[in-house]
Amino acid sequence: MKIALVHMRHAASGGTERFLNELARYLAERGEDVSIICRSHVAPSHPAIRFVRLRPFSIGKAQRMWRFACAVERHIKAADYDLVYGLGKTWTHDMLRIGGGTVHHHLASKPSRQRRRKDKIAARIEAKAMAPGAYYHVVSNSHQSDSEIAEAYGVPAGKRSVIHNFVDTRRFDRERLSGDARALACELGINGDTPVFLFLGTGYQRKGLDSALEAFARLDINATLLVVGRDSQQAKYQEYARQLGIEEKCCFLGEQSSPECYFSLADCYVLPARYEPFGFTVLEALACGTPVITTASCGAREVVTADVATVIDRTDNIQALTGAMAHWAGCKGDAVLQKRCRELALTLDVESIMVQNYQCILNVYKLKQAAKCRL
Repeated sequence: MKIALVHMRHAASGGTERFLNELARYLAERGEDVSIICRSHVAPSHPAIRFVRLRPFSIGKAQRMWRFACAVERHIKAADYDLVYGLGKTWTHDMLRIGGGTVHHHLASKPSRQRRRKDKIAARIEAKAMAPGAYYHVVSNSHQSDSEIAEAYGVPAGKRSVIHNFVDTRRFDRERLSGDARALACELGINGDTPVFLFLGTGYQRKGLDSALEAFARLDINATLLVVGRDSQQAKYQEYARQLGIEEKCCFLGEQSSPECYFSLADCYVLPARYEPFGFTVLEALACGTPVITTASCGAREVVTADVATVIDRTDNIQALTGAMAHWAGCKGDAVLQKRCRELALTLDVESIMVQNYQCILNVYKLKQAAKCRL
């Protein structure tokens, strides 16, 4: 098949970008003719992958998004792809994957004063992408997102699938990374007897860093909290840590290129998200043998079990969050727990999840061919 994968940004980091790279690689390895339609790109995940760069003139993020979607529509109408798979922010596709939840629900979770022109444009694009006749099938990475799609756009059940996210269990492996984790602990001055909590992610407010800091401040044990990831408001959270009296126990480390080392160093990963359609990081932590605390608003709750994770009801339930942190701190160094975490992650290894995605693509291709025959 001649397959086009569509996403404005092709990069080495980011959840959707990670999915794009792995799916493109998997399809190319199976002999499919793969093109990635994008505005910018880095090196491909397989040498046979081709890029189609569309860079219409635009000023500002909102216009860039809209004009890219228009350019994709023109290109696809003039091309001869057997199947077009959109990964968001465009409306011309046979299949569409919603990997970050719907824009509709994401905006509903934000105060109206924080909504920008870019958000309004994204909502318009999404509405066109989900309109009847605009797709054969829609894939989401959690039942949470699947419900949002049905609620917001009335996509019929027969045209929706849920395929959970994946993890590269070769990259995220505590045993392989043990030396690197020890070196990192030494570099950060972390005592081997001290429980280490990790918060890792971009977008501190949505992912609940304020609640993590408050709960951490209530712990009556000596522990360390590592904060990894970027946010334009980092200074505000550092000041909050100072006000809580935990400044000396918190390390704000910014964005890091080797998250696997931090997951392997940590004794517990804390993600008290206000809104998280899935969360690759939950699986990455588990693959490194690290138990997880998250919330009912995180789609990854669908794949975790109580023996490796705590799911609290809401982000602002600080008492429950503190209790969960104390519980997992008490399990520091538990080899059986680490093995259970790893075993769950192995069930969601990237190769097995790609098999499911490929089968879905083949099914949609058959639907498209059958529809052509009826014309």
